[in-house]
Formats: sequence, structure tokens, C-alpha cells
Amino acid sequence: MVKKFKIMLKGISIVLLIMSIVLLIMIIINFGMDWCIFDKFGNGSDDGWLGFWGGFLGAIFAVVGVWWQTNKTITNEKELMFSNARPFFNLTVERDTLNLGKLYVTSDEKIGLGRKVIYLKIDNFSNKLMMKVVLKIYTKDGQTDKISIGRIEGGESIQIAPSWTHDIYKMSITDSEFNELDLKIKEICVYFTTEKGERLKLYFQNINGNIENIDSEKIVESNATKNNLNKLNEEYSNNEVFKESKMKLLKK
Repeated sequence: MVKKFKIMLKGISIVLLIMSIVLLIMIIINFGMDWCIFDKFGNGSDDGWLGFWGGFLGAIFAVVGVWWQTNKTITNEKELMFSNARPFFNLTVERDTLNLGKLYVTSDEKIGLGRKVIYLKIDNFSNKLMMKVVLKIYTKDGQTDKISIGRIEGGESIQIAPSWTHDIYKMSITDSEFNELDLKIKEICVYFTTEKGERLKLYFQNINGNIENIDSEKIVESNATKNNLNKLNEEYSNNEVFKESKMKLLKK
């Protein structure tokens, strides 16, 4: 919301600046018609000079209009290209036994099928690839887990076991006690890169036990400001050698 407001404010500032410049030129022309300098360039009448300046300003506005429309078209085409490469995925908290397939973990401790745990799951519902996926999971007690996944294919589901998932797996508790366990997650930041090289950051919060997307940030290196790109790179750890987290393939 703040980012959209800043963009709108910048657009309004540009419009006001252009209007101020045009108004200033019109005022100068209005008072300048009585200056002797106009007589030195010929014997043109006031109407003739007004026609000249009117045509001159009209040409400037026409050029600016064509530039603005062309720039807008290019921007829209780029946005369409990048948006077509963005995957549609869902991040959920699961309170159940683990499923067969990939499980990314933060520990070498034993974990497997057959016992209820609380874990995270990413379902990529689209046919778009997610690359260099990084999850930073912040808990209510101040702990941070980081999970790195090399790629998530279109249509693929990935299970994620943060450190507290391992803790729950080791517990000997009844189903009713399990149902009373509090979700330790405070917030999650998900970073990934699309097939077109766009870097995205999605911010999720724990709202009444459900993980909900609150905000997102999209940065393309070619048109990102240096500060924004460096900030996202620092969060993303993009300048480090990407190292995938440990993965267990759960089988029967």
C-alpha cells in the first residue's frame, strides 16, 4: 500500500511539474510580446508570434504524448511478459502425517511417515517454474529457520519441516494434546526467481492459526533501483553460493 502511494505521489509530482513549466512559458510569452526582441526578428504581428509559439508548444506536447504512450506500451508489455512467468502457489500449515515425496528439513534427526506433525507445504498449482526458493521462517520465540530449495516444478508439492516439526515428531502425546499445540510461526518470507529472472518476495503472517499472504515485492534487475536490488539481494542471500537444504525422499 505504501509503495503504491509513493508511485502515485511521484506521478502527481511529474504532472504538476509539467503544468508549472507550461504555465511559466505561457506567462513569459504573454509579457514577452511587448519586448523589443520580437521586433528584431522581423515585422511579425503579435498574432503571428502567438501562432508560432502555439504551434511550437503544440509540437512539444505531441512529442511528449507519443513518448509517454510508447513508454507506457513498453512497460505494459514487459509487465505482461513477467506476469506470465509468475507461478501460482499456495503455502499452508498442515497438521497431519507427512505424505510420500520430498521433505526439506533443518536437521538430521529422524523424521518420517506415520506420526502426526505440524509442517509447511508448498503447492505449485501452475505450470511455471520456481527457482532458488528461500523460506525464512520466524517463530514467536525469536527463532529463525531458513530452508533453500533449488527448484519447484509446475504442479509439484513440497513438504517443509522446520526445527519445531522435528520437536513435535519426538513427542509422545495423544491426538487431543496434539490438537492443542500452538502454531509457533509468527511470519514467513518466501523469496524465489521466475523463469524470466524476476525476483519476488512474498510476506506471510500467522493470522488466527492460518498463514496468509500480506504483501509482496517484485524486482527485476534491469529496472530496479540500486538500493532496492541490493536490499532484496541481502535478504535473499543472492550474493552467496546457493546451497540447497537437506532433503529426504519419503517412501513406503
